[in-house]
Amino acid sequence: MAFSYVNMMRGFGFAEFAELPDFKPVSPAPFTKPLSAAKVGLFSTVGAHLPTQRPFVPINDLTFRMVPLDVPVADLEFDHPSPIRQFALEDLNVVFPRDRLVELQQEGVLGELASAAVSMLGSITKYTQLVEKTAPLIAETYLEQGVDLVLMVPFCPACHRATHMISRAVEARGIPCVTMTALREMAEAFRPARPVFADFPLGATVGRPNDAEMQRSVLRATLDVAATDPRPWHITDLPQVWAPDRSWEDDVRKLYESEGKDVHRARVTSHIRDGEGLAGREDQLDLSCGC
Repeated sequence: MAFSYVNMMRGFGFAEFAELPDFKPVSPAPFTKPLSAAKVGLFSTVGAHLPTQRPFVPINDLTFRMVPLDVPVADLEFDHPSPIRQFALEDLNVVFPRDRLVELQQEGVLGELASAAVSMLGSITKYTQLVEKTAPLIAETYLEQGVDLVLMVPFCPACHRATHMISRAVEARGIPCVTMTALREMAEAFRPARPVFADFPLGATVGRPNDAEMQRSVLRATLDVAATDPRPWHITDLPQVWAPDRSWEDDVRKLYESEGKDVHRARVTSHIRDGEGLAGREDQLDLSCGC
């Protein structure tokens, strides 16, 4: 059984924050090019940016940065304070897979990599503003770059919600997206087009740190999903395995219970106080984003 963030949060006394919505599947935009001829854009919510760019605010920052993809990840910074940031500290490619995508382009797996990624810090619960104001701007950046497909890579649990909402909104504007998730329950709740589930620890959506071959394998399988017919709606489960056992689930819980307990509780409390819920507002938000 896949790791459940919802059950963990209920155990921490945050059942209200853990409640998930029940969206209808978004209509997939047509993806008509062979992947080997397609221009692929990257979207990530780890808060990556150039050292010269303005840092992100930790909670409900609705801005984004355009990160040039000719810059290796070793030269980037990221601002997400999540307890599960250790994987990204070891290797940012686990959630901002710029280096691996460049390698796949060189292999001919994809035709071209867009010149700039869209980077956000996805700890966002102001969903109406996100889909009405930010998502159209994000879609426009991909249209300006002539992108044929967007790879959506979430980081923390709140990032999964924001990423899935943006994916639905961008798809509704005619731009195909393939949306990764390390939380299967999130994909089941938000139903973006072409969801791909990697049964990995939170914070390592693309694979183990410094395991370039595993990361490339995960990305190849993920991008291949775009070439398949997305109807009827379903989640593609990737075959890659993190480890022989599932002890990593306990490691994730311990991070939230110990090292990240105070930070996480403070952020969740802020989200409950200042943000919006999703359950029961699915139709309203779909109207807002044109989904």
